[in-house]
Amino acid sequence: MGIVSGSLRIARIAGIEIRVHVSWLLIFALVTYSLASAVLPASWSAEKQLAIAALAALLFFASIVAHELAHSLVARLAGLSVSSITLFLLGGVANLRQEPPGARVELVMAIAGPLTSFAIAGLAWGAGLAAGAALDPAYAGTVTPITDYLTTVNVVVGIFNLLPGFPLDGGRVLRAIVWAVRGERARATEIAARAGQVVAVGIGLVGGLVILIGDIGGLWYLVIAYFLYEMAGASLEQERILVAARGARVRQLMTTDVIVAREGMSVASVVDELMLPYGVEAVPVADGRTLRGLVTMRELRATPRASWPAVDVARIMRRAGDVPTADPDDDLAGVLERFETTPLVPVVRDGELVGTLSAASVTAYVRTRLTLDTGTLASGSTLPR
Repeated sequence: MGIVSGSLRIARIAGIEIRVHVSWLLIFALVTYSLASAVLPASWSAEKQLAIAALAALLFFASIVAHELAHSLVARLAGLSVSSITLFLLGGVANLRQEPPGARVELVMAIAGPLTSFAIAGLAWGAGLAAGAALDPAYAGTVTPITDYLTTVNVVVGIFNLLPGFPLDGGRVLRAIVWAVRGERARATEIAARAGQVVAVGIGLVGGLVILIGDIGGLWYLVIAYFLYEMAGASLEQERILVAARGARVRQLMTTDVIVAREGMSVASVVDELMLPYGVEAVPVADGRTLRGLVTMRELRATPRASWPAVDVARIMRRAGDVPTADPDDDLAGVLERFETTPLVPVVRDGELVGTLSAASVTAYVRTRLTLDTGTLASGSTLPR
């Protein structure tokens, strides 16, 4: 399950969306600047420094994508569905449509990423040696700073991800081990998430010490510590939500009295006749019982309001092939991730639209279950993002 939202799709590899979170742009700029100003030879022109630094930064983030693809491909081999990979502040995250079914799958998925990073480091190191031996010194002097950087940064990424705290890969290894020993995934997740918060506090303390000795670079440790702590807490909350949803079926919460739009209706008609009167944020577009698409607030905001009366809803809707759907017998926990991009999931059986499942109804159900299970009001619980 993914916990990073607010991202933009930039590519698709092997059927997996590659997305970029806005925080990645900041890191890309900072990596490029730090390479150009402090790592690359001072004898180079400013233009050359900037160009090579930007290339090295892109290759670094390509390495992150490869790291996450390794997780994703292992997940696919285990029969799991991967929706996307998102680059963000701390690197990347693979968004799975469901969690690993067992500790062994979790363990293999977890170690695939760091092993890939170490393999890339080895390839970069070898490429640097080959460049130094085969190229003219002038050309080799341009190539080797890139290969040296990629070697170092991928070793660091591999080691960092092996720290034993969720949601880092080492935390997933820890969860897999505890899961295998105790047979309880929820308890294993709690232990790994708490370990992640301990790791975050440790990194924060190191950052504080670095700042005390006069190195402003310690601020990075504090930023990393903050995000790790928050993500560990989010992972713990996400697991609580999954546990609360597990066992329920989509049919228990879906609405069979479906409000649908028809192709040919104007956007204004859909809003005035369906969305506003019924107080809904999304409406399926259907031809009889055949789902044609879905229109949500996202599509409405992307369409100039003045053009609503003249625009056919079919022009702005998400096509059926791009709409996440569910079956009435699907486990509710396995459907939660589908709300990442929509407030409404159409329920389809044998090719026919038989109902809809709203994020609001699922959130209300989860809150009630958490309240009953813990004895305290779970008013802050929301679907995982």
